[in-house]
Amino acid sequence: MGKGTGKLTFLQINDTHGYLEAHPELFWRNNRAVYRTAGGYARIRRVFDQIRTERGADAVIALDNGDTLHGTFPAVQSKGADFVEPLNLLGLDAMTVHWDFAYGPKRLKELAQKFNFPVLAINVYDKETGELAFPPSRIIERGGLRVGIIGIASNIVDKTMPAHFSEGLRFTLGRDELPAHIRRLREEEKADVIVVLSHLGFPQDVKLAAEVGGIDVLLSG
Repeated sequence: MGKGTGKLTFLQINDTHGYLEAHPELFWRNNRAVYRTAGGYARIRRVFDQIRTERGADAVIALDNGDTLHGTFPAVQSKGADFVEPLNLLGLDAMTVHWDFAYGPKRLKELAQKFNFPVLAINVYDKETGELAFPPSRIIERGGLRVGIIGIASNIVDKTMPAHFSEGLRFTLGRDELPAHIRRLREEEKADVIVVLSHLGFPQDVKLAAEVGGIDVLLSG
């Protein structure tokens, strides 16, 4: 899976909800609820490094679907700042967002400027200007392929969540915008692979994949 092979390995995390350390997590096994230790950014980094070593770093893409910067005391107390360095150390290629708006859009944009990867969303607009609040996509080259990554943030932030989460912003489903972004990446930026990084939720993502052509990989958070 080295350079030029055309083979890719995708690493995906989502809904870490501010857990810096490993912690007890509920899992279902044989129709029974069981707890086991899960998560922790140090453990995630170790797994990522191991896979990059095995597969070749040039053939690995790491993505975060969001719900990352909120959920524990360190996250809320620092308004997400305590997570900039751990996230940067994971070597992520892109992220999209949901509860990450909890400290307001201005704060999220401040944090995004400190990440060494972009926060992507084709469906979040500035109410005044009508412009996208975040970059819609990015192109990376891995495994000898040009990979276009498109972000879709959760569409419910301005509909069911506290008003300050979405101050000055308008959110859509992203369904209507997606085909044009796929065409742009294919035709203008010569993408070989189209990846959609979404936090719409699994049922909506399944429907999206059925309705919109040209998606090669859809990572649902």
